[in-house]
Amino acid sequence: MALLLLALPPSVAHADDLPAGPITVSTETLGFGRDIGFRGPDDAVTLTLPVPAGLSPDTLQATIQPPGNLDSGWIDVLSDGVILQRIPIDTGTLAAPLSVPLDRVPVRGGAATVTLHTVLDPIGETCPAGWTGRALALLDTRIGYSGTVLDPRTVAEFVPPILERVELYLPEQPTAAESAAAASLTTTIGSRYTGRAPDFVVLPSPPAPGVDGGAFTRRIVVDEDDAPARLRVLPGQATPTLEVTGPAAGLAEQVRALRSTLSTLAVQDSVTLGGDASVSRLASTDLTFSDLGIGTPSASAVGVAAVDFGIDQSRIGRRVHDVKLDLSGVYTPATSVRTGILTVSVGGRVVDSWPADASGRIDRTIAVPDDLLSRVTPVTVSLQTSGGTNECGREQPVTVRLDSTSRVLSAPAGAGADFAALPQAFLPDVQVATATASLGDTARAVGILADLQALSTAPLVPEWVSLDDAVTGDKPAIIVSPDAPPTGLPLPLTLTGGRTLTLTGTDGGTGTVTFPADIGFASLQVFDDRDRTVLVASSTTSAPELDRTLAWLRAEPGRWAGLSGNIVFTAPGQEPVTLASATVATGAATESDDSGAVARLLTIGGALVVVGLLVAGIVALVRRGQHRPRS
Repeated sequence: MALLLLALPPSVAHADDLPAGPITVSTETLGFGRDIGFRGPDDAVTLTLPVPAGLSPDTLQATIQPPGNLDSGWIDVLSDGVILQRIPIDTGTLAAPLSVPLDRVPVRGGAATVTLHTVLDPIGETCPAGWTGRALALLDTRIGYSGTVLDPRTVAEFVPPILERVELYLPEQPTAAESAAAASLTTTIGSRYTGRAPDFVVLPSPPAPGVDGGAFTRRIVVDEDDAPARLRVLPGQATPTLEVTGPAAGLAEQVRALRSTLSTLAVQDSVTLGGDASVSRLASTDLTFSDLGIGTPSASAVGVAAVDFGIDQSRIGRRVHDVKLDLSGVYTPATSVRTGILTVSVGGRVVDSWPADASGRIDRTIAVPDDLLSRVTPVTVSLQTSGGTNECGREQPVTVRLDSTSRVLSAPAGAGADFAALPQAFLPDVQVATATASLGDTARAVGILADLQALSTAPLVPEWVSLDDAVTGDKPAIIVSPDAPPTGLPLPLTLTGGRTLTLTGTDGGTGTVTFPADIGFASLQVFDDRDRTVLVASSTTSAPELDRTLAWLRAEPGRWAGLSGNIVFTAPGQEPVTLASATVATGAATESDDSGAVARLLTIGGALVVVGLLVAGIVALVRRGQHRPRS
């Protein structure tokens, strides 16, 4: 089974600390995942590696973990169908270092494509049961590059295929146009990368001269002035730097044009882009696998061949429901001596199955229950057969292949009211507003946009507006207000009089917790406001408490993607917790509820400030929000 893990453009990696010598980058940061698995006795994985100008792929380094009951095996390294090297597998160890040479893999168009083909022979004649899943694994895989990264000479070359960090430089009190340009640059650049997007940092102008930020860092200076708008790569910089200047309308036009193919024509170090470049948006009720980037997924194995793919709502271009999969494809036909069954699972739940027949054709429409839909809904189509385990199935392997003309049918869903609705609820356009025109608030908004863009294959298109316009508008909105929550919005969690927390459910029910002393908190809250999704990042205490919450969200890869519920709540001195306010019963809870966990979370200054009935109330509210059905 050939698996294309990354296609260019786009592609991305975070550079590791750059040693003196070869540059080494984790495949996790290249968008592949930290580990690479191989199924069954005979499998292949194809990697398309980004190669910045001046570098060439040198080695693939990993820890190899062979399966149990292995008699012998090897890994073939192929490029263009030619075997470059055959590496025997040591069967006498549970794990061993592996180094795969890549220096003979050709580089074309800024990418190098290599296929790793594993061949495994079991002990005896029976295929081990565990081999039908992941038989062999490469753990903590890393790609080593040799050479020296070349600095960009033109605007078109400025954004490299591997990018770790983007530094956006703005004045201490940026204008609305400068903040808007920084927000748009963040999503425009971030949408070009898969896997873990680069870090975006907003800093005060001007950048420190002579400071080398590393091979995979770029600087962008945004400055609103009266001169004609232009993009210019500054000469003689230790870290490659792009200057974006011009009047307000010119700044917006330059950034919009960067989203289009016009940027590839910017082949000098100073250019002016013009035109109202459009952003690719699908948002159709009927899309093919080819439209959604799924392609033609296939799998070959013994006993069970399983094809895995995901339905990405951000790729569709909006929140959806009533999803149907119109699947077409082929599989190894059933015979008189070997029967089989085809199964479709969504999120681990079997939603359809039917017996294999002699036709070997898949032509089936599958309804996906709404409760199984997620940001990216995992789907598995598998063929399980009887018999054929001799020689671990090499004599009779089975195959499943889905056509790229298979279709995903869907209906548009309404506004989302939890973190699982992000970022698709912000497509195609999202308003962004901050409480102040400070550099700090712009940095917080840019950071949130970068985090959300990392979850989406489609570009977010931010519109920078005033706080009043975001509160009263009819478009989805992101609001940053670090010193006090904005008024006029139905926030699920509010503080009254400095001492009373009120949690409001989607059914309108409320519950309160009153403290003996004033309490403050920071939060990120997602809710439905007049059929639009709103995300509010705020604090009732101070901006540093909100900054601590945002830093916690970025501290671990995947934390944003794994958020549940609709509230991230941070009390001073405590780790953030997530809450769901789906349904809240009016009235206090009883003391019989377990209050220990929340009591620890709401500790201030080392002293428990919530005890007995008060803590029990908030625990009961959270539990009801998590377990009771939506009204």
